[in-house]
Amino acid sequence: MTGVPASAEALAEMTCQSCHATSPLNPDANGRVRLEGLPERWKPGQRYALVLRVEHPAADRQRWGFQLTAVDARTLQGAGRLVATDSETTQVIEGGLAERQYVEQTESGTGVGRHGGMEWSFVWIAPGSGDGDVAFFAAANAANGDGAKEGDWIFSPSPTPLATVRGPAP
Repeated sequence: MTGVPASAEALAEMTCQSCHATSPLNPDANGRVRLEGLPERWKPGQRYALVLRVEHPAADRQRWGFQLTAVDARTLQGAGRLVATDSETTQVIEGGLAERQYVEQTESGTGVGRHGGMEWSFVWIAPGSGDGDVAFFAAANAANGDGAKEGDWIFSPSPTPLATVRGPAP
């Protein structure tokens, strides 16, 4: 549900908005999704501690969620490994399209009742070899907290990546 576009090997992914569909994708300019901790260039096999943040100032936004994947920017195949560093708030989903892995919030990691936003920490391990850019696609939910899919707001730059890190220096 990260919004990765179609490739030769896989169909385009939807975003969380496909289920939380009562509002358009990016329903206002106040919602923000950011990925922090990426280097300018990745190094093969290097571990990077990342933080995904979703923010919205509306008082009725009081539950949060996200899903993120890392892909080779050319082929859109999975790139590297994602590691949940806090099993209370994040989990890794294996077996996605095009050998992709996904990191997302757990049920207890949704920050129920929290206002203003939420953040999650995890690790990305860069591919062991290769030289291409890696693109990170993500979608985040700024939910109203009522437990239903209706009334939630999904934010994502899809079909553009949330962030891209350049490949190793030649």
